[in-house]
Amino acid sequence: MSLSFHIDFNGQCEEAFSFYAEHLGGTIGTMQHVKDSPIPAFSEAHGKAIVHANIRIDGVEIAGADIDPSRYEKPKGFYVLLGVDSEEKVKTYFNALQIDGHVILAPQKTFWSPCYAIVIDRFGVPWKINYGT
Repeated sequence: MSLSFHIDFNGQCEEAFSFYAEHLGGTIGTMQHVKDSPIPAFSEAHGKAIVHANIRIDGVEIAGADIDPSRYEKPKGFYVLLGVDSEEKVKTYFNALQIDGHVILAPQKTFWSPCYAIVIDRFGVPWKINYGT
């Protein structure tokens, strides 16, 4: 058995996964465009949108796709939690993710972590970055 999660995007899946690969050290496995879908009407209507993608970041897989804009809702009720092994990594990942995003909590010491941060990236994905356990 494996456990992963799937994030819906509003036309930015390819851009988001490329960003995560570059700034979080992820490796993109699949990036399938809707235009390459075997369903002609679907592929014509959605152009270069992504029908399925996956990326592996430090052994954890995230899947994603672009969905119809009329059905898109910003992610809510969860955060992607990055557990890292240094204060420097918290700050590095935070600095990348906060570009054109929304800072909830800048990197700082908490009672459970020497360095912890919360940010919603420019793609609307919420992240918590934690140094320690």
